[in-house]
Amino acid sequence: MLDRTASAIKKMKSNGDPRGAAALSGLVHQIYEASVHPERWNDAVAAIAASFGSTKGLLFTPYMAPQHGGLIFPYGISEATLQLWGSSYIDHDIWAKTVQMRQLWSDGAVWLDDETVPRDEFLASRFYREFLSTIGIGRVCLGLVFDGAPGLTPTSLSIFRDAHEPAFNKSDTQWMRLLISHVSRGLGLMQRLDTARLQRTSLLASFDRLSFGVVLLGQNMQVLHLNEAAQTATRRRDGIVIGANGQLDSKASQGRSQSLSHWLGAARDVPVTKQTHFLDGFRVDRSNGEQYVVQCAPVSATSGWAAQSEEVRFVVFITDPAALNLPSVASLVKLFGLTEKQAKVALEFVTGATYRVAARRQRISEETVRSHVKEIYLKTRVNRQADLVRLVLSLSQARV
Repeated sequence: MLDRTASAIKKMKSNGDPRGAAALSGLVHQIYEASVHPERWNDAVAAIAASFGSTKGLLFTPYMAPQHGGLIFPYGISEATLQLWGSSYIDHDIWAKTVQMRQLWSDGAVWLDDETVPRDEFLASRFYREFLSTIGIGRVCLGLVFDGAPGLTPTSLSIFRDAHEPAFNKSDTQWMRLLISHVSRGLGLMQRLDTARLQRTSLLASFDRLSFGVVLLGQNMQVLHLNEAAQTATRRRDGIVIGANGQLDSKASQGRSQSLSHWLGAARDVPVTKQTHFLDGFRVDRSNGEQYVVQCAPVSATSGWAAQSEEVRFVVFITDPAALNLPSVASLVKLFGLTEKQAKVALEFVTGATYRVAARRQRISEETVRSHVKEIYLKTRVNRQADLVRLVLSLSQARV
């Protein structure tokens, strides 16, 4: 995917007229390719951003975060940033809120930042001061793809620049309006005919933006999908491998009686009623003396997660503790409004602790841990421990 994106941007820049007939034809081709192959929407957004001379773009549902079924295809914006937006700043998005409040949201409309919010008001907003300014965003050219017709969630295409970069102008508005007509056709076709597939693609794309391994497993523990980091780990064949039976496994290790595949099988066979916590991790030895930590959690049959047209029943996380730099308690308190104790409990689950282990380490009761978890879910906008762990890990510098 990265190679295709780089190639598209290089081609765009090499064109003598980045908004000429040839450039438009190439962009339209990419847009309609994405309508057939949704995993290519990220590439299309990258090419569109390049046509504006920008390094950041986002095709997304601004009023619905990804964890609640929203769609999001970014370029130049990290997964940690997207998670932070969805959990802490979606309600402070002054651009989106103003467009909605002033009833500017209509199919095909295009607005520039200073046409929605006065510049001084925007720069003084919490959304800019605490969030956008830290990621190099201070201007937007906002194209409204859908305004929320039945079956079509309000969707926008936003191209960004930093506050010190030139403001978008009328030429940018005209170019965006031209592109939006094609984006609406491509995306509309997919959302009308294959909404579930589009949402799955958005979810799988978000996994590829993570720097730690994510593996999706079916009911029989067969591998359905590996994100890019997990593919890197298995290609090394240094500890974690995919066996001939298509299941995740570990290479034989001296002094270890249980393999990864057996541990995962045991996790599968635990009664569903008892799988209420993120399961204890399994350590896989590597040749350099380090270890991978593997964690597994069940996925509800009603979640709608699917890969390779099969239902996902378990999600596995692969991390390298030696490369893991978790966010601090103070940062979680600031980002999500957690109490210090709640932040510590959230970090316990990331290390693979059960309710019992977390309670023992924090010197509180299991019931208190459960009470903290309920509040953590509300404040972070997640409803599963697997999603909570993914959120916290996305704020770290985990690597495999």
